[in-house]
This record gives sequence, structure tokens and C-alpha cells, in this order.
Amino acid sequence: LLMMAGIDDCYTSARGCTATLGNFAKATFDAISKTYSYLTPDLWKETVFTKSPYQEFTDHLVKTHTRVSVQRTQAPAV
Repeated sequence: LLMMAGIDDCYTSARGCTATLGNFAKATFDAISKTYSYLTPDLWKETVFTKSPYQEFTDHLVKTHTRVSVQRTQAPAV
């Protein structure tokens, strides 16, 4: 199983439930499978980012925006 995965030399030790050959082979297969499920950056899909409406229509918003002045009154001291 290790040779099929391309591993030439390996030290293994098993005890408990993985001490039998069948359980050891299953645990080894599971461990190798988990290493192949890891995606490195070269395997990532290309991501296309879309602009939010605020980014897309910034120029229009700047042209049409009017400033509103609001006068605030100070609360009386207690």
C-alpha cells in the first residue's frame, strides 16, 4: 500500500487497534487519502471577484450626492 502511494522508505509502529495487518492497512490508506485531500495553491480554482454595487457605481454616486447639513442642539446639563 505504501509502495503504491510512492513511498520508498518508511518506519511504522502500531499498537492497540491498528496492530493487526487489516486495521493497519486501513489506517494507512485513510492517512494517505487525507494527504491527497489537501489542496495546495496550484490546485485552487480561479476566483473571479465581482464588484459590490457601491464600488461599481461610485462615480454616479459622487455626481448625484448632495450634502445635507444638520444642526445639532446640545443637550442641557443636568
